[in-house]
Amino acid sequence: MILSFGDGEDAIFANTVTALASVADFSTVAASADAPLLFGSLQIDPQRRLVWQSGQMVTLTPMEFDILLLLARRPGQVFSARQIYEAVAADSFDASWTGISSMVYKLRRKLGASIIETVRGHGYRFTPE
Repeated sequence: MILSFGDGEDAIFANTVTALASVADFSTVAASADAPLLFGSLQIDPQRRLVWQSGQMVTLTPMEFDILLLLARRPGQVFSARQIYEAVAADSFDASWTGISSMVYKLRRKLGASIIETVRGHGYRFTPE
């Protein structure tokens, strides 16, 4: 925000309020990114990196958690294996984008087969209850 002495009181006040509102909006977005996600009996806590299903804690590897969180933040959106890899594992030396299907398989075993749908020829989509 840049203000000059030539600006009137109203302009300074309006610019200050706008700047403060932007900070508040950013804080809300940042806070909501860490807010727990609830889908029926499935609860995902991004801040603590924990998952519960029907009140029972589900143990996930860091990569499994990252994949689940990516998909759960955009229910219904289709992600290709390459998109998932680039979003959650591109910096990892022990992963490749072809291993994403194996991770999805493991997630399905832990959370139920219907939680992640395969969209043939395109990728995967989170389909909560």
